Amino acid sequence: MRLQFFRPFLFFILTLLCFNAAASTKTVTLYGLFETAVYSEKKYNNPFDYTEVSFDAQFTSPEQQTFNISGFYDGKNEQGSGTWKIRFMPHLAGSWHYEIKDFSGATVQDGEFTVTDKPAHAGNHGHVKVDAQHPRYLIHDDGSAHFWIGGKWISAKDYGPKSKGGQINKGLDRRVNVIHGHKSDQQLLDYLDLLAEYKHNGILLKIAQYPLEDDRLSWDLSWIQRGEWLIEEALKRGIYVQVNMFDTWSRDKNQYFENKMPGAEQLFDVWNDGDDKYKKNYLRTIISRFSAYANVYWELGNEMDHPPNCGQCFVKLANEKYLPWIRQYDPYQLPIGLSEGIWRSADVDIGFLHQTNELPDESMKRPVIMNEPVRYDLEMSFLEKVWRKLSGNKLHTGLWHDEAINNPDLRFTYRRTFWNVFTRGGSGSSEATWLDIYKEPSRAVRNVMQDHMQLSILIDKIRPILNEMYPQQNFIHSGNANEKISTRGNPSFYVSYFDAGYKKTMKAQTVNITPLAANYLASWLNPETGELIAEHKLAHGSEQLERPEYFQDLVLLLKRQAG
Repeated sequence: MRLQFFRPFLFFILTLLCFNAAASTKTVTLYGLFETAVYSEKKYNNPFDYTEVSFDAQFTSPEQQTFNISGFYDGKNEQGSGTWKIRFMPHLAGSWHYEIKDFSGATVQDGEFTVTDKPAHAGNHGHVKVDAQHPRYLIHDDGSAHFWIGGKWISAKDYGPKSKGGQINKGLDRRVNVIHGHKSDQQLLDYLDLLAEYKHNGILLKIAQYPLEDDRLSWDLSWIQRGEWLIEEALKRGIYVQVNMFDTWSRDKNQYFENKMPGAEQLFDVWNDGDDKYKKNYLRTIISRFSAYANVYWELGNEMDHPPNCGQCFVKLANEKYLPWIRQYDPYQLPIGLSEGIWRSADVDIGFLHQTNELPDESMKRPVIMNEPVRYDLEMSFLEKVWRKLSGNKLHTGLWHDEAINNPDLRFTYRRTFWNVFTRGGSGSSEATWLDIYKEPSRAVRNVMQDHMQLSILIDKIRPILNEMYPQQNFIHSGNANEKISTRGNPSFYVSYFDAGYKKTMKAQTVNITPLAANYLASWLNPETGELIAEHKLAHGSEQLERPEYFQDLVLLLKRQAG
């Protein structure tokens, strides 16, 4: 009885200390991070285990909307007390209230904070969600369209420690001659700065069970906290992060820095039923730690249908367990994506595409993003194929790795992917996911990023109407079977991409167009440089236009004119 009497008092004193420590952050920027903590001196079998201990908060908005937030264990403070942090992202300006309760339901902390009417950084647009008016596309909390201009993925090993348990976090992937392992703070920041320089707004951050300890409940805190640091630094640069949860290449249960593909050889097997406590604890911890960052949304799994694992087995468990758990714990209901083919049969929000020769379907009902370019088609003559084979000048079968993006011959192939994903109704695309950032980016890498930037510049110009622009089948046709044309637009603005093929030139010609319902200004652009090639006016009712000569590819903008 005596212990029960003093326990609430102890929590009251401890949470008062926390509240005073957070007093300087009582004003939070819009879409910023409100963070507080509670402390406990009680000893637990495992403080990471939500079935043993949890601190949960309820946040109430100025409009009386409530959000239920799980805290997460974050180690001990200087006094030796266990620390549970609670993070929250406010989406509205004004006065907010919160209340934190312990495992028994007793209130251990409450308070208020004020949210300003502007975010701290211009690139912070709030959380991403599916656009309710245009469910094929994505939108931010501030109402602006979200279009992914992505770079590489950052593996768990990239932000992991240099060594652990006598194992070294560095190695060479001999398939593509890429060094993997620990990256310094400066290497990671340099890459984020490179993305910002070329107007990119996306990376993918892998977790894939790596920062878990061997008991499958505890986390290597320095490892996962460095992942948080990376997300915070990305947000400062306006970069959004797809956070990966499960992966076919997840951590080997017997090694810290190696993967195993069969689910049975990973810390827990997500393709087969069982270990629910560990899987649920893992997902809840990820959501508690990361969901309050404005620049985060989810990748449930990466290539979960890759042999030797069973893709439809994963889909069944995802639909029955993983997705309901995530939506139960995620107060913001952030969109969840899945790659690659099995996303169509899973109850996810986004399809993450990998095959650049299987581009978005114009009739797609959900958002799709090319978040790892793999196979591609490159039309070459028989003689060129023979010459390449004899000379050893091979072209790789995928765009996902460092050697591909460093091959100048593949620049057009990347660019063609970016533009085709856009004009066929996608919501973004990424570059070589296995880019080696141990070394300085080459001219070839920068050229691919520059080409992607040209699309990013156009996206920024048309962002207010971007989600109103849908694929327009057969909007323009030239009669030339070798010229591929795709269009995305609405009556006020159309964007068409002309693809002649690798190292092919198309002579100037008259092409047919769907009869125009108004007057338009036609602008022809070089997608490699953004240079304006030609410009002319088209009258209401026009059914033809003059296309200039071009090499490999060309972009047409049709802007409706007043009157």
